[in-house]
Amino acid sequence: MKMNKKGFTMLELLAVIIILGIVIGLAYTSISKYLNQARNATYSDFEQNIKDGVTNYLIDHTGSIPNEGESLVVDVEKLVCEGYVESLQDPHESTKTCNLESYAIVKRNNNTGYNMDIDYEACLVCAGYKSPACSNSISGIKRLKADSDCEVE
Repeated sequence: MKMNKKGFTMLELLAVIIILGIVIGLAYTSISKYLNQARNATYSDFEQNIKDGVTNYLIDHTGSIPNEGESLVVDVEKLVCEGYVESLQDPHESTKTCNLESYAIVKRNNNTGYNMDIDYEACLVCAGYKSPACSNSISGIKRLKADSDCEVE
């Protein structure tokens, strides 16, 4: 009696496993590249949100605008507490926020006519990211912190 041997040999199975491994490896590198791009875009959006939030804060609190040639540091925690910025959920570690160590630097340059020349920089500190603006020294600059009764996650 003749045996009918249907199926795959070990060599064929090994070849399929190797091909699947290569495909999965290529897919992983592509996906991780897009995840990193999305994470970096989120950090850039957070920095812009901080700048917009401090701008709106200063519109409402004009007495806090620094004098010509002076700077001001506003903590993100203060902006979150007062509703100018929503809590910045860290995209690298979803259980943490980027609120506590982040801040905005406001620098008022020379006035030009009736307009104020103000520069805004955002220092964003998250688990896997730190803005280039964080390298600027803020020692000796007036700093606005959140009130003690404010609770930020």
